[in-house]
Amino acid sequence: MSSLSAQPQASSSSCRTLPGEGSQVKPKAPLLQILRVAGAQEDVFTLKEVMHYLGQYIMGKQLYDKQRQHIVHCQDDPLGELLEVESFSVKNPSPVYEMLKKYLVVIGCGDAAVNLSVGRECVEGGMEDRGQ
Repeated sequence: MSSLSAQPQASSSSCRTLPGEGSQVKPKAPLLQILRVAGAQEDVFTLKEVMHYLGQYIMGKQLYDKQRQHIVHCQDDPLGELLEVESFSVKNPSPVYEMLKKYLVVIGCGDAAVNLSVGRECVEGGMEDRGQ
């Protein structure tokens, strides 16, 4: 395993391992509490795992709209407080990543924002493949 943290931060463009393909993220305490409610026991996850547990949380608490299931109503839930929204759509996950990234620290890389924005394309395509 190579140590990316040894690289200077100025070369963050060379640190482009995608979170969905092996990079690990560490959720900050408020997000980690929500993931724990969904059954997560780890402290470090891939971005894909974070999204999986977030989906489990939403389904378990039935926060989705019964007719338009891509809409999540979270105004009276800790998730809504965390993301500072009353509702959001999971049809396009990009805004969800934007809301989550301030609660995720990418392990082994100096620039988490670059990693999460680069990782979106990878994870968006892989979310439907969870049943493997």
